[in-house]
Amino acid sequence: MRLPRRGRGGAEEMRFRFSSGACFSAAALAAGAVLLALVMFLPPYVTGPDTLSPPGREHWLGTNDIGQDVLTGLLRAAPTTVGLALIIAASALLIGFLLAAIAAGLRGLAGGLVLRIADIMEIIPSILILLLFAAWVKPDAWGLVLLIALTTWHDDVRPLRAILLRELSRENVALARLMGASWPYLLVRHVAPALWPTLAAIYVQNAVQAVMRVAGLSFLGLVDPRLLTWGGMIQDAVDYLHEPAWVWLLLPPAFCLSAFLFVLLGIGRRLEESAAGVRGQTL
Repeated sequence: MRLPRRGRGGAEEMRFRFSSGACFSAAALAAGAVLLALVMFLPPYVTGPDTLSPPGREHWLGTNDIGQDVLTGLLRAAPTTVGLALIIAASALLIGFLLAAIAAGLRGLAGGLVLRIADIMEIIPSILILLLFAAWVKPDAWGLVLLIALTTWHDDVRPLRAILLRELSRENVALARLMGASWPYLLVRHVAPALWPTLAAIYVQNAVQAVMRVAGLSFLGLVDPRLLTWGGMIQDAVDYLHEPAWVWLLLPPAFCLSAFLFVLLGIGRRLEESAAGVRGQTL
């Protein structure tokens, strides 16, 4: 049974919103991929005799306190900062989606248990848990992925559960269930395709949170010191706020971090508009 159409104009507007958001996201991700690929051709990030040198011909953004080129550090920190944010966002979304599917599909003890755990995680400040464990273990890259994903998944459970329940109540899904379709089949073939715009928007929101948490932990010195991130570069620059060197030590990583967040927020806003258009056309 097909749902009634809302009109050709509304469908075209929805497709335009989704395509424009997808094109903007693809362009931003492609630019990021090119930038990350260029990192392989960078000179080594080694110490040198020119410490705290201002920007010049040899060092376009100056050097830090041990003679390392700031521009090289910025570019080498990009894969870590951007890659960690994207992997953490995907991990948190995967955990949240799987638990939301359990809560939506199993209305009994298992579903209620998932919601109660999510409620407990909402009550306990996740940032406090994150700080305590980070100060204890000084996590590396994969430790950060695990730690942040396990302390942020609960934000996605209830919204995703509500959307899953809405999709499961549709006529095509109900007919498929009457015909004996299994829960995984329903989830993959009927429910998940309708959720892609919403999942993409939630993913970008998770990436924004992940960037801020990674930068914050790096700024506080609670991660492996060998992990080069923009937040760690900002933390190193704080010691020179009383000297002229703060201009080329602090401003470049702060600008890169702000620009990345600005791009993520722009992508998220467009994806939210696309998701809202898709929901409006399917109501």
